[in-house]
Amino acid sequence: MRIRDLPTGRALETENIGAKRSRPFYQSARTVALFEPRIELIRKQLLSLLAVVDLEKDGEVVAVDGFRLKNLHDWLAPSTGDPLEVYGYGGSRCDANCVFCYHKGNPSSIAFGNDYRTAAEAHHEMVTRLKYFSPRARSALFASLGNVHEILTNQHVIEILSVLREKTERPFRITTNGHQLTSALIEALAKLKPVYLHLSLHSASESRRRELVRSPSAPVAIKALPLLRAAEIPYAVVIVPWPSSSVEELIDDLDATVAYVDAFDPHLIEVHLPGYSQYFSPEKLFDREETWSALVGAVRGLRERTTTPIVIMPSMYEENLYEERKNLATVIGLVKNSPAARSGLAVGDLITAVNGIAISSRPQARDFLSLLARSGATLGKLTVRRSGRMLTVNVNLQDYAYPYEAETSSHLGVVMMGTGLRTSALERLKEIIDERKAGRVLFLTSTLMKPSLQQALRESPFFGAPNLLLDLAIPRNRFFGGNIIMGDLLVVQDFIDAVEEHLAAGNARPDLIVIPSTPFGLGRFKRDLTGRVFLDIERQVGIPVALLDCDTIYD
Repeated sequence: MRIRDLPTGRALETENIGAKRSRPFYQSARTVALFEPRIELIRKQLLSLLAVVDLEKDGEVVAVDGFRLKNLHDWLAPSTGDPLEVYGYGGSRCDANCVFCYHKGNPSSIAFGNDYRTAAEAHHEMVTRLKYFSPRARSALFASLGNVHEILTNQHVIEILSVLREKTERPFRITTNGHQLTSALIEALAKLKPVYLHLSLHSASESRRRELVRSPSAPVAIKALPLLRAAEIPYAVVIVPWPSSSVEELIDDLDATVAYVDAFDPHLIEVHLPGYSQYFSPEKLFDREETWSALVGAVRGLRERTTTPIVIMPSMYEENLYEERKNLATVIGLVKNSPAARSGLAVGDLITAVNGIAISSRPQARDFLSLLARSGATLGKLTVRRSGRMLTVNVNLQDYAYPYEAETSSHLGVVMMGTGLRTSALERLKEIIDERKAGRVLFLTSTLMKPSLQQALRESPFFGAPNLLLDLAIPRNRFFGGNIIMGDLLVVQDFIDAVEEHLAAGNARPDLIVIPSTPFGLGRFKRDLTGRVFLDIERQVGIPVALLDCDTIYD
């Protein structure tokens, strides 16, 4: 067999793995970007060589389907020290078949695919990564793209976590559908604290949960809540209220589920507004605005009679629907038994200062609360506006109990409406405009973020110059389609279409197009979910394009 093209290096085997096929993590151009330029250089060299030669063994041409890295010490990358960099690779399959699973809505052209491996292969990779994981040196094997499935289905996960606990005291944060959360497993996890679970429950009704997750093990997750409470393992409950029935029935089930969950002291409840792509269903399944607005209204009512904080995702939808002023540090919930809750802070309080430092936005409040929580201080002082009055709330940082845990919590138990928009992003935007000497700028944002961005631009001192014209436009999620409106899911072609539509509508040609970096992942090549580099936008429309590095322009 002649080898004339090897576009993907399909099977990069890691050291000490004896399996015939290892994790196929070299799958796309975007994946290359995450592995540093060294792998890209090797790929190009191999492609050049294989374009002119055939590889042989004993005089016979052999088929090549990959290559191995000889010394993994040469492939260490900077690490955050998060132990998920090791055990995350154990989740190679899922024992649920959720009706709304996002994998079912991904097109075949997406740059990363399902990564199904045997439990033995996943175990080998975790062992290898564990060997090279060094929190002290802040180094680890480079990350690989791939879909993380159900980690707890791997029979070796407790063994791996036990060894990993000897290397790090960082919390083990595990996302699970709960099917494996038997009393024995919960007991084993309790010995490895700090552990934090994100439990995808969806419904407290056994019949509805079976309908949603399509698994006979569905009741196990429901019964796990009192066990987690008894073991004092903090956890968040995730609910996707999928509208398989009427909106009224959907809200009734949400009410019942939240009431059940609240009785067992979770740390947090997350309600994820449902969505689907055109690849999931070419037909309209439900009215997004009707369903989302009804769910948000229901959640706001639930907050008034529930002790557990409830957040809505995407959070900007709720803020746009109900809040005239955006980006405020308003308290929407308090973790039970947290320092903030025990101090007398109340839902509805607007935080205006932390330890005397003035707060003007939600990101500021989150940052300063997090710093205070990690400072080692015993006392903190919050200034809040409550019912038109300014109050001082003294917080004892050492006064807390389950489900608040200092190791797994931040912000002292204060829950606010999402991350918010950082003013530093606007400062960087102005720097980019000045560097490019642009007089007319087209900024491509998202449906959810536009109202907050408009407010921030109006109030910013950086954008009042008469010689600067800044237009905002919203690309449509044509690639994913369906009822998707998330900015992070926009691709290069969506941005190209948006620019061409903007010009076709008679708008003046901009000097510069600015796009937030979040749809283009990490790494130096900045590629979208289809593997296209962002510079293709500039090549196509003939207008300079710059990326604004930030994490909050899109929601």
